[in-house]
Amino acid sequence: MARARRLILHLGHGKTGSTAIQRALFSSPAALAEAGVLFPNPGRHENHQLIFPRLWGVLPEEDLQRAALGRSPKAIFEQAERMWSGLKERIARDRPETVVLSCENQFQPFPPEAFARLNAACAEIAETVTVIAYLRSPAPFFLSNVQQDIKKRPEFRWVSASRIRDTLEPVLEHGPGPLIARPYERASLSDGDVVNDFCRQVLPALDPAALKRQPDTDNATVSAEAMRLLQQVFRAERPLPKPYGRDPKGFRKLLVATDPTVPGMTRPCLHEEVRQIVEARVTDGDWVADRLGVRFDDVAPPGITRDAAEQRFKRLRDIDQLCPVDADRQEALWQAAVAAAARDARPAARLARLLRGGPAT
Repeated sequence: MARARRLILHLGHGKTGSTAIQRALFSSPAALAEAGVLFPNPGRHENHQLIFPRLWGVLPEEDLQRAALGRSPKAIFEQAERMWSGLKERIARDRPETVVLSCENQFQPFPPEAFARLNAACAEIAETVTVIAYLRSPAPFFLSNVQQDIKKRPEFRWVSASRIRDTLEPVLEHGPGPLIARPYERASLSDGDVVNDFCRQVLPALDPAALKRQPDTDNATVSAEAMRLLQQVFRAERPLPKPYGRDPKGFRKLLVATDPTVPGMTRPCLHEEVRQIVEARVTDGDWVADRLGVRFDDVAPPGITRDAAEQRFKRLRDIDQLCPVDADRQEALWQAAVAAAARDARPAARLARLLRGGPAT
Protein backbone atom coordinates (compact mmCIF):
# COMPACT_ATOMS: atom_id res chain seq x y z
CA MET A 1 0.00 0.00 0.00
CA ALA A 2 1.51 3.31 -1.12
CA ARG A 3 1.78 5.94 1.60
CA ALA A 4 3.03 9.49 1.81
CA ARG A 5 5.87 10.15 4.17
CA ARG A 6 3.97 12.83 6.10
CA LEU A 7 0.37 13.81 6.72
CA ILE A 8 -0.40 17.29 7.99
CA LEU A 9 -3.74 17.61 9.80
CA HIS A 10 -4.66 21.28 10.02
CA LEU A 11 -7.54 21.70 12.48
CA GLY A 12 -8.01 25.46 12.35
CA HIS A 13 -9.39 26.67 14.64
CA GLY A 14 -12.01 28.88 13.05
CA LYS A 15 -11.26 32.56 12.41
CA THR A 16 -7.49 32.04 12.20
CA GLY A 17 -6.85 32.37 8.48
CA SER A 18 -7.78 28.80 7.56
CA THR A 19 -9.54 29.87 4.37
CA ALA A 20 -6.48 31.85 3.25
CA ILE A 21 -4.29 28.76 3.75
CA GLN A 22 -6.73 26.50 1.90
CA ARG A 23 -7.18 28.85 -1.05
CA ALA A 24 -3.44 29.42 -1.42
CA LEU A 25 -2.69 25.69 -1.44
CA PHE A 26 -5.58 24.68 -3.70
CA SER A 27 -4.83 27.47 -6.19
CA SER A 28 -1.16 26.49 -6.55
CA PRO A 29 -1.01 22.84 -7.73
CA ALA A 30 2.19 23.30 -9.75
CA ALA A 31 4.11 24.80 -6.83
CA LEU A 32 2.82 22.07 -4.53
CA ALA A 33 3.74 19.29 -6.96
CA GLU A 34 7.28 20.65 -7.27
CA ALA A 35 7.59 20.55 -3.46
CA GLY A 36 6.08 17.06 -3.23
CA VAL A 37 2.93 18.31 -1.50
CA LEU A 38 -0.63 17.14 -2.19
CA PHE A 39 -3.64 19.22 -1.14
CA PRO A 40 -6.55 17.00 -2.25
CA ASN A 41 -9.51 18.49 -4.07
CA PRO A 42 -11.97 19.30 -1.27
CA GLY A 43 -15.04 19.07 -3.50
CA ARG A 44 -17.74 21.68 -3.12
CA HIS A 45 -16.13 23.27 -0.04
CA GLU A 46 -12.79 24.99 0.38
CA ASN A 47 -11.86 22.82 3.34
CA HIS A 48 -11.84 19.03 3.61
CA GLN A 49 -14.95 18.64 5.73
CA LEU A 50 -16.48 16.15 3.28
CA ILE A 51 -13.77 13.55 3.87
CA PHE A 52 -13.45 13.80 7.66
CA PRO A 53 -16.48 11.61 8.48
CA ARG A 54 -14.39 8.74 7.06
CA LEU A 55 -11.56 9.58 9.46
CA TRP A 56 -13.57 10.10 12.65
CA GLY A 57 -16.47 7.76 12.02
CA VAL A 58 -18.87 10.29 13.57
CA LEU A 59 -20.85 13.28 12.33
CA PRO A 60 -20.85 16.79 13.79
CA GLU A 61 -23.55 17.56 16.32
CA GLU A 62 -24.27 21.02 14.91
CA ASP A 63 -27.19 21.02 12.44
CA LEU A 64 -25.68 23.47 9.93
CA GLN A 65 -22.43 21.51 9.80
CA ARG A 66 -24.28 18.26 9.11
CA ALA A 67 -26.43 19.93 6.46
CA ALA A 68 -23.27 21.15 4.71
CA LEU A 69 -22.07 17.55 4.39
CA GLY A 70 -25.06 15.90 2.75
CA ARG A 71 -28.73 14.94 2.80
CA SER A 72 -28.48 12.02 5.22
CA PRO A 73 -25.91 10.18 7.36
CA LYS A 74 -25.84 7.36 4.80
CA ALA A 75 -25.13 9.77 1.94
CA ILE A 76 -22.49 11.61 3.99
CA PHE A 77 -20.54 8.47 4.87
CA GLU A 78 -20.78 7.07 1.33
CA GLN A 79 -19.46 10.35 -0.08
CA ALA A 80 -16.61 10.40 2.46
CA GLU A 81 -15.69 6.81 1.58
CA ARG A 82 -15.53 7.66 -2.13
CA MET A 83 -13.31 10.66 -1.45
CA TRP A 84 -11.07 8.56 0.80
CA SER A 85 -10.68 5.92 -1.90
CA GLY A 86 -9.90 8.65 -4.41
CA LEU A 87 -7.25 10.10 -2.11
CA LYS A 88 -5.53 6.74 -1.71
CA GLU A 89 -5.54 6.27 -5.48
CA ARG A 90 -4.04 9.75 -5.92
CA ILE A 91 -1.30 8.98 -3.40
CA ALA A 92 -0.50 5.70 -5.18
CA ARG A 93 -0.33 7.49 -8.54
CA ASP A 94 1.50 10.71 -7.63
CA ARG A 95 3.63 9.49 -4.70
CA PRO A 96 3.62 12.81 -2.81
CA GLU A 97 6.01 13.37 0.06
CA THR A 98 3.40 15.25 2.10
CA VAL A 99 -0.41 15.29 2.18
CA VAL A 100 -2.35 18.17 3.76
CA LEU A 101 -5.89 17.81 5.09
CA SER A 102 -7.32 21.08 6.39
CA CYS A 103 -10.66 21.76 8.04
CA GLU A 104 -11.31 24.35 10.73
CA ASN A 105 -14.64 22.92 11.82
CA GLN A 106 -12.85 19.79 13.02
CA PHE A 107 -11.66 21.88 15.97
CA GLN A 108 -14.06 20.28 18.42
CA PRO A 109 -13.85 17.59 21.11
CA PHE A 110 -13.89 13.97 19.94
CA PRO A 111 -14.05 10.83 22.11
CA PRO A 112 -11.17 8.32 22.38
CA GLU A 113 -12.90 5.83 20.06
CA ALA A 114 -13.05 8.48 17.32
CA PHE A 115 -9.32 9.08 17.74
CA ALA A 116 -8.68 5.35 17.43
CA ARG A 117 -10.44 5.41 14.06
CA LEU A 118 -8.64 8.61 13.02
CA ASN A 119 -5.25 7.16 13.90
CA ALA A 120 -5.92 3.98 11.94
CA ALA A 121 -7.10 5.98 8.92
CA CYS A 122 -4.04 8.24 9.00
CA ALA A 123 -1.77 5.20 9.12
CA GLU A 124 -3.32 4.00 5.86
CA ILE A 125 -2.02 7.00 3.92
CA ALA A 126 1.08 8.30 5.73
CA GLU A 127 4.07 7.13 7.72
CA THR A 128 3.93 10.04 10.18
CA VAL A 129 1.32 12.61 11.17
CA THR A 130 1.68 16.17 12.45
CA VAL A 131 -1.30 18.11 13.79
CA ILE A 132 -1.24 21.90 13.60
CA ALA A 133 -3.70 24.40 15.04
CA TYR A 134 -3.73 28.19 15.17
CA LEU A 135 -5.19 29.71 18.32
CA ARG A 136 -6.77 33.11 18.79
CA SER A 137 -7.10 34.97 22.08
CA PRO A 138 -10.54 34.97 23.75
CA ALA A 139 -12.01 38.39 22.94
CA PRO A 140 -10.98 38.65 19.24
CA PHE A 141 -12.04 35.04 18.70
CA PHE A 142 -15.43 35.63 20.32
CA LEU A 143 -16.19 38.74 18.26
CA SER A 144 -15.04 37.14 15.01
CA ASN A 145 -17.00 33.99 15.75
CA VAL A 146 -20.15 35.99 16.51
CA GLN A 147 -19.73 37.88 13.26
CA GLN A 148 -19.52 34.65 11.28
CA ASP A 149 -22.47 33.11 13.14
CA ILE A 150 -24.73 36.10 12.56
CA LYS A 151 -24.25 35.69 8.81
CA LYS A 152 -25.96 32.29 9.06
CA ARG A 153 -28.28 32.17 12.08
CA PRO A 154 -30.29 34.46 14.39
CA GLU A 155 -28.37 33.61 17.56
CA PHE A 156 -24.64 33.26 18.01
CA ARG A 157 -23.45 29.99 19.50
CA TRP A 158 -22.30 29.55 23.06
CA VAL A 159 -18.52 29.29 23.41
CA SER A 160 -16.97 26.96 25.97
CA ALA A 161 -14.89 28.64 28.67
CA SER A 162 -12.24 25.98 28.00
CA ARG A 163 -12.68 25.73 24.24
CA ILE A 164 -8.98 25.18 23.44
CA ARG A 165 -8.31 22.60 26.13
CA ASP A 166 -11.57 20.76 25.35
CA THR A 167 -10.29 20.04 21.86
CA LEU A 168 -6.52 19.84 22.12
CA GLU A 169 -6.05 17.88 25.34
CA PRO A 170 -7.59 14.79 23.66
CA VAL A 171 -5.30 15.40 20.67
CA LEU A 172 -2.28 15.34 22.98
CA GLU A 173 -3.52 12.22 24.78
CA HIS A 174 -4.99 10.18 21.92
CA GLY A 175 -3.97 11.86 18.65
CA PRO A 176 -2.01 10.45 15.71
CA GLY A 177 1.15 12.52 16.15
CA PRO A 178 2.81 15.61 17.61
CA LEU A 179 0.84 18.83 17.91
CA ILE A 180 2.06 22.26 16.84
CA ALA A 181 0.07 25.12 18.40
CA ARG A 182 0.61 28.62 17.03
CA PRO A 183 -0.80 31.93 18.30
CA TYR A 184 -2.80 33.73 15.64
CA GLU A 185 -1.19 37.12 16.23
CA ARG A 186 0.54 39.16 13.55
CA ALA A 187 3.64 39.65 15.70
CA SER A 188 3.99 35.89 16.19
CA LEU A 189 3.41 34.76 12.60
CA SER A 190 6.23 34.44 10.08
CA ASP A 191 6.28 37.74 8.17
CA GLY A 192 3.01 38.54 9.93
CA ASP A 193 1.22 36.21 7.50
CA VAL A 194 -0.58 32.96 8.34
CA VAL A 195 0.09 31.32 4.95
CA ASN A 196 3.82 32.01 5.23
CA ASP A 197 3.77 30.75 8.80
CA PHE A 198 1.96 27.53 7.86
CA CYS A 199 4.54 26.78 5.19
CA ARG A 200 7.46 27.50 7.51
CA GLN A 201 6.00 25.32 10.25
CA VAL A 202 4.94 22.22 8.33
CA LEU A 203 5.80 22.62 4.61
CA PRO A 204 9.44 23.79 4.59
CA ALA A 205 10.01 22.57 1.02
CA LEU A 206 7.26 24.88 -0.25
CA ASP A 207 8.15 28.49 -1.07
CA PRO A 208 5.27 30.70 0.15
CA ALA A 209 6.13 33.25 -2.55
CA ALA A 210 5.21 30.67 -5.20
CA LEU A 211 1.63 30.39 -3.92
CA LYS A 212 -1.29 32.21 -5.52
CA ARG A 213 -3.21 34.25 -2.98
CA GLN A 214 -6.99 34.59 -3.19
CA PRO A 215 -9.15 37.24 -1.46
CA ASP A 216 -11.26 35.96 1.43
CA THR A 217 -14.56 37.60 0.51
CA ASP A 218 -16.69 35.14 2.50
CA ASN A 219 -15.06 36.16 5.77
CA ALA A 220 -15.05 39.89 5.09
CA THR A 221 -15.59 42.06 8.16
CA VAL A 222 -18.97 43.76 8.40
CA SER A 223 -19.98 46.65 10.62
CA ALA A 224 -21.85 46.30 13.90
CA GLU A 225 -24.85 47.91 12.17
CA ALA A 226 -24.86 45.19 9.51
CA MET A 227 -24.50 42.51 12.19
CA ARG A 228 -27.52 43.89 14.05
CA LEU A 229 -29.60 44.03 10.86
CA LEU A 230 -28.69 40.45 9.94
CA GLN A 231 -29.71 39.29 13.39
CA GLN A 232 -33.04 41.09 13.06
CA VAL A 233 -33.64 39.59 9.61
CA PHE A 234 -32.85 36.04 10.71
CA ARG A 235 -35.09 36.54 13.76
CA ALA A 236 -37.88 37.69 11.42
CA GLU A 237 -37.97 41.05 13.21
CA ARG A 238 -37.54 42.74 9.82
CA PRO A 239 -39.18 41.35 6.68
CA LEU A 240 -36.96 40.38 3.78
CA PRO A 241 -37.56 42.85 0.93
CA LYS A 242 -38.56 41.65 -2.51
CA PRO A 243 -37.12 39.83 -4.42
CA TYR A 244 -35.35 38.16 -1.46
CA GLY A 245 -38.40 36.92 0.43
CA ARG A 246 -37.28 33.31 0.01
CA ASP A 247 -33.57 33.97 -0.27
CA PRO A 248 -32.10 35.16 3.04
CA LYS A 249 -28.62 34.10 1.93
CA GLY A 250 -28.93 36.31 -1.14
CA PHE A 251 -30.07 39.26 0.96
CA ARG A 252 -27.19 38.68 3.36
CA LYS A 253 -24.76 39.00 0.45
CA LEU A 254 -26.54 42.16 -0.71
CA LEU A 255 -26.41 43.71 2.76
CA VAL A 256 -22.72 42.86 3.22
CA ALA A 257 -21.94 44.37 -0.20
CA THR A 258 -23.94 47.51 0.63
CA ASP A 259 -22.30 48.01 4.03
CA PRO A 260 -19.10 49.76 2.79
CA THR A 261 -21.13 52.16 0.63
CA VAL A 262 -22.89 53.75 3.60
CA PRO A 263 -20.80 56.47 5.31
CA GLY A 264 -19.45 55.83 8.78
CA MET A 265 -18.54 52.15 8.46
CA THR A 266 -16.09 51.01 11.13
CA ARG A 267 -14.83 47.64 12.29
CA PRO A 268 -16.95 46.31 15.16
CA CYS A 269 -15.44 46.22 18.62
CA LEU A 270 -16.64 44.78 21.90
CA HIS A 271 -17.86 46.99 24.70
CA GLU A 272 -15.09 47.09 27.31
CA GLU A 273 -17.34 45.36 29.84
CA VAL A 274 -18.03 42.54 27.38
CA ARG A 275 -14.32 42.11 26.66
CA GLN A 276 -13.72 41.73 30.40
CA ILE A 277 -16.54 39.19 30.67
CA VAL A 278 -15.25 37.11 27.77
CA GLU A 279 -11.70 37.04 29.12
CA ALA A 280 -12.56 36.54 32.80
CA ARG A 281 -14.69 33.44 32.18
CA VAL A 282 -11.87 31.54 30.44
CA THR A 283 -10.69 28.54 32.47
CA ASP A 284 -7.93 27.10 30.27
CA GLY A 285 -5.53 30.02 29.91
CA ASP A 286 -2.89 28.54 32.21
CA TRP A 287 -3.20 25.13 30.54
CA VAL A 288 -2.74 26.66 27.08
CA ALA A 289 0.37 28.49 28.28
CA ASP A 290 1.88 25.54 30.17
CA ARG A 291 1.07 22.67 27.80
CA LEU A 292 1.03 24.41 24.42
CA GLY A 293 3.45 27.26 25.04
CA VAL A 294 0.95 29.83 23.76
CA ARG A 295 0.37 33.02 25.73
CA PHE A 296 -2.04 35.74 24.68
CA ASP A 297 -0.44 39.08 25.49
CA ASP A 298 -3.64 41.05 24.89
CA VAL A 299 -5.52 39.40 27.78
CA ALA A 300 -5.75 41.77 30.76
CA PRO A 301 -5.90 40.66 34.42
CA PRO A 302 -9.54 39.88 35.26
CA GLY A 303 -11.54 42.70 36.81
CA ILE A 304 -14.43 40.43 37.84
CA THR A 305 -14.70 36.91 39.21
CA ARG A 306 -15.06 33.95 36.90
CA ASP A 307 -18.50 33.08 38.26
CA ALA A 308 -19.76 36.63 37.77
CA ALA A 309 -18.36 36.69 34.24
CA GLU A 310 -20.09 33.42 33.40
CA GLN A 311 -23.45 34.66 34.65
CA ARG A 312 -23.16 37.88 32.64
CA PHE A 313 -21.99 35.99 29.56
CA LYS A 314 -25.15 33.87 29.62
CA ARG A 315 -27.27 37.02 29.36
CA LEU A 316 -25.62 38.23 26.15
CA ARG A 317 -28.02 37.87 23.23
CA ASP A 318 -28.21 40.94 21.02
CA ILE A 319 -25.49 42.51 18.91
CA ASP A 320 -25.97 45.90 20.55
CA GLN A 321 -25.24 44.25 23.91
CA LEU A 322 -21.86 43.23 22.53
CA CYS A 323 -20.80 46.17 20.37
CA PRO A 324 -21.53 49.87 19.98
CA VAL A 325 -24.16 50.24 17.22
CA ASP A 326 -24.89 53.55 15.50
CA ALA A 327 -28.69 53.55 15.27
CA ASP A 328 -28.79 56.25 12.57
CA ARG A 329 -26.27 54.42 10.40
CA GLN A 330 -28.12 51.15 10.97
CA GLU A 331 -31.31 52.65 9.57
CA ALA A 332 -29.43 54.27 6.66
CA LEU A 333 -27.86 50.91 5.83
CA TRP A 334 -31.25 49.22 5.91
CA GLN A 335 -32.75 51.79 3.55
CA ALA A 336 -29.76 51.46 1.20
CA ALA A 337 -30.10 47.66 1.17
CA VAL A 338 -33.85 47.87 0.54
CA ALA A 339 -33.20 50.25 -2.38
CA ALA A 340 -30.60 47.86 -3.79
CA ALA A 341 -33.09 45.00 -3.43
CA ALA A 342 -35.68 47.01 -5.35
CA ARG A 343 -33.20 47.40 -8.20
CA ASP A 344 -32.69 43.64 -8.12
CA ALA A 345 -36.45 43.18 -8.50
CA ARG A 346 -36.41 44.70 -11.99
CA PRO A 347 -37.04 42.19 -14.80
CA ALA A 348 -33.51 42.34 -16.23
CA ALA A 349 -31.99 41.74 -12.81
CA ARG A 350 -34.40 38.85 -12.13
CA LEU A 351 -33.47 37.24 -15.44
CA ALA A 352 -29.75 37.59 -14.68
CA ARG A 353 -30.31 35.97 -11.29
CA LEU A 354 -32.16 33.06 -12.86
CA LEU A 355 -29.33 32.54 -15.34
CA ARG A 356 -26.91 32.38 -12.40
CA GLY A 357 -29.04 29.66 -10.84
CA GLY A 358 -30.58 31.76 -8.08
CA PRO A 359 -34.27 32.30 -7.26
CA ALA A 360 -36.12 34.94 -9.24
CA THR A 361 -38.20 36.06 -6.27
